[in-house]
Amino acid sequence: MLRNLVVPAAFIVTALMTGCQTTLDNNYKPSTPVVWNQDQPESKTPPATKTTVEPIPTKHPENIITIKEQIIQTPIHRNGRLILGLEEGVELPDLNLQMTAKLDTGASNSSVDARNIQLFERDSKKWVKFNLYRTSKGTVPLELPLKTTIKIKRPGLKAIERPVVSMTIVIGELTQQVMVTLTDREKYQYPLLIGRNFIQDLAIIDVNKKNIAKKSLVESRLVKVVASKGKKSFTKTINKPVSVDGLKTLGAIEPITFPDSNITLKARIDTGAKTSSLDARDMEIFQKNKKDWVRFNIPYQGKIKTMEQPITRFLLIKRHDQESERRPVITINTKIGELVQPAQFSLRNREGYKYPVLIGERFLKDAAIVDVSQKYTSGAAQRGHE
Repeated sequence: MLRNLVVPAAFIVTALMTGCQTTLDNNYKPSTPVVWNQDQPESKTPPATKTTVEPIPTKHPENIITIKEQIIQTPIHRNGRLILGLEEGVELPDLNLQMTAKLDTGASNSSVDARNIQLFERDSKKWVKFNLYRTSKGTVPLELPLKTTIKIKRPGLKAIERPVVSMTIVIGELTQQVMVTLTDREKYQYPLLIGRNFIQDLAIIDVNKKNIAKKSLVESRLVKVVASKGKKSFTKTINKPVSVDGLKTLGAIEPITFPDSNITLKARIDTGAKTSSLDARDMEIFQKNKKDWVRFNIPYQGKIKTMEQPITRFLLIKRHDQESERRPVITINTKIGELVQPAQFSLRNREGYKYPVLIGERFLKDAAIVDVSQKYTSGAAQRGHE
């Protein structure tokens, strides 16, 4: 019985295997045959790209050289007028001389240090002979035509008559032929005084500076810099214009207010005076809290204003033809336009002067420049005592 079962089983296995083979043959599709072309070159790996390595440059030391820097101060203008310092070098081209001058906005005329003055006639015309002192050539004897004489009025003293000559004066780019008074200036610092007859319409005065009318070397220094290879040392010029930034402009005449006393007076702006001056009458010095005080009167709008102030110091005034005068100096608050500051004033009787107040150099220092071509720059003229 087992034998009979084995035969059919073998048959079944054979049939199954045959069926599977038949199914595979019916669905089979052969792939495209690969044909090898012997003429095609054999594939090769492309050569590697050649990289050029630049050599690292050797760092050369920097070319450091020493140069000379020169700082040149250059003149400036304001409102078409040249800014001049309180002191300037002056040329007298007609006489081939140079002198040092002070710019004085308080003086109407210019004056020069002349001594041994003698008047004489030549060809029926008046001439003057004199020695001109403190010039670039020392003392120089001169003879010039006499243009006129002027009388110098001095309060309480006899008027002095002085000869006047014509001189051509050059300051920087400015050239003017002006009348110059001959006077003994031995006791004054400057041999030449330049007044408003030269300054008017040409210049503005800055008391903070000196010798700014022409270009001048103000500083020279050595500086190390990095330069290109082969560059040699050289000189570098740097122009530095004169600066008046932050300074107010005052005219020849300004109203000045004393806020503590509530009075306003007219003042002459005078760069020739060191200390400002105030018209004070009937002065009386007294002690208060063991300190010196002064009581004085100020004529104001037809009335008298009495003031009392502590004395800051005493000022000794020396004049070559008068006795020395000792004046009390006070410190008082002031206001000229937007310029508000405490200032020192020497007290004296100014009855014989046109203006009761004189504003001097110390007041103007670091505060204002002066243009004598203008008046009342701080506003309309206020009522005040002249």
